[in-house]
Amino acid sequence: MEEITEQTARERFDHEHVSVTRLQDETSVPDYTVVTAPAGRHVRVYLYNADGSTTEQFDWAEVEGETQLFLTGYGTWVYPEGRVGPQGFSESVGNKGWVFRQDGTADCREAIKGLSEVKITRYSDLDMSGHWRERPVWGDWDRFGEHPEPDIPSGPAEPA
Repeated sequence: MEEITEQTARERFDHEHVSVTRLQDETSVPDYTVVTAPAGRHVRVYLYNADGSTTEQFDWAEVEGETQLFLTGYGTWVYPEGRVGPQGFSESVGNKGWVFRQDGTADCREAIKGLSEVKITRYSDLDMSGHWRERPVWGDWDRFGEHPEPDIPSGPAEPA
């Protein structure tokens, strides 16, 4: 990908995917990256650690018949200590991924490198009211990038 001007990005926002990364304090590690589908129908947010590795990912998606986006997925990665520079997902020592549904159910998949078993937990009767957000408009990056997470769900868990 190559960097484009703000004017070009504005023109593309309604018709193409747009990616915006916020850098502050002249560091090389972004605060966040927000990727939007055309007209903000899907939003993916990446958060990073001090080395530039992706530590969290949030997915907000359009729902048919709704004007807001719903948080459908969340992932988090842990990396080995002592390494310098950004690491890819395959270099993580563990990860956890959530899939959320509007009906109040969710699945959580936990994997630790070196263990053959993956733990899957199913949740039901969750309050998903915090999983809805207004669709972004141009320049609405901080609302998703600075605080992308909803309240952590709570409810009965059932091992899969």
